[in-house]
Amino acid sequence: MFRNSTCLCLMLLLVTIPVFASDSKSDQPTTKPTEFSINQVLDDVYALVDSENVKLFNEKNVEMDKELKELFDVSILRSKLEQFYTMLFYISRYASIGKDEFIIDRDSTIKLLISSEVFTNREFPKRISKVYLFRHSRERPFYKVLFDGDRVELNLNKGDGYGISREGMRQQAKALVFYGSFSFCLKKNGENVEAFDFEDVDLYGFFGSRGFINVDINYVAVRSVEFHKGSEMALVRAKVSRREFEINEHTWLLALVTRFVTDKSLQPLDW
Repeated sequence: MFRNSTCLCLMLLLVTIPVFASDSKSDQPTTKPTEFSINQVLDDVYALVDSENVKLFNEKNVEMDKELKELFDVSILRSKLEQFYTMLFYISRYASIGKDEFIIDRDSTIKLLISSEVFTNREFPKRISKVYLFRHSRERPFYKVLFDGDRVELNLNKGDGYGISREGMRQQAKALVFYGSFSFCLKKNGENVEAFDFEDVDLYGFFGSRGFINVDINYVAVRSVEFHKGSEMALVRAKVSRREFEINEHTWLLALVTRFVTDKSLQPLDW
């Protein structure tokens, strides 16, 4: 009976992880503010240099310009998350610098992240201290971002979070938690960009179920996100974070089973 109840509890939990989804989207902007300038974004991309002041782009790239203009087209509803990861993918793909591993200059990186408005919180990029790019394959880059603290939080939806009511309780995603650094890989799946192999980041919130079985979970690890081009939808793979069991008390069986079970869902997605 104990084993069956625990497994039921797990299944209830996995189907209720909303990640960045919301059942109310009225407060989410659908257009860029009037001060947004794609020309400024392009200028800031071409101004990127590495830690030795070597330019990432020796000249204009017509194909990248086209891709970025489409990515930031205000008439197409996209999430900031998709714009963030897709822009980084294009930088890896099109950068002409003759290096496979390098540190991208902090100041030029922050300027680009602010002008592109890929973060709702314009102050958050200033918490970044260093960005590494490893692109032995330009089509499958690895990024590692270092922060100025051991624990840095990015509140979602201006601190209100994203929520959905399921399984007898309000599932609420409140913030992303970065543990000193943050790394991920990128690749293309057809027309979609996928971010995967996330390390040192969790989603913090209030998840679980109420009823026959009560479960409370605070930390969720996102394994991969595939952004569906030209929409707010993304295919998300997530599981209960190992830090959940370091911080909160749970049964050993739940800790064991969640190592091997990953939830997959198609949902609206943003930060």
